[in-house]
Amino acid sequence: MADLERPWEPASCSAELSAAVWSWCDDVVAWINHEYAWRPAHMVPACWPRHPHIARELPVLAVLRWTAENAAGPQPVEEWNRYAFPMFSDRMTERLGESTCRTGRHQDWPAESRYVASLDAPR
Repeated sequence: MADLERPWEPASCSAELSAAVWSWCDDVVAWINHEYAWRPAHMVPACWPRHPHIARELPVLAVLRWTAENAAGPQPVEEWNRYAFPMFSDRMTERLGESTCRTGRHQDWPAESRYVASLDAPR
């Protein structure tokens, strides 16, 4: 069981499946931005693969949606709409803050220098 590929965790997948998952995530981002992002601040930025907090959550969100749409009843889709997507969107919006990524200009991780300094700090 531990050797099974898990598309919600692309690092567990073969190169071929991982590439397919990332391509699928691009399609999911286009769909989310068209169907759910009424305000620009809620759009998933085009540079999402360069944001680990989005790149790790997006495949999970996509698999949850796929699973919900293939369920026999409507409850999983309702739960996705009520919980999974809004929570993803809130986390993404909060973590991106006022970055320029929303305007199409990727901003590198503002906390990187402080993170690197914390790794070099004496313990």
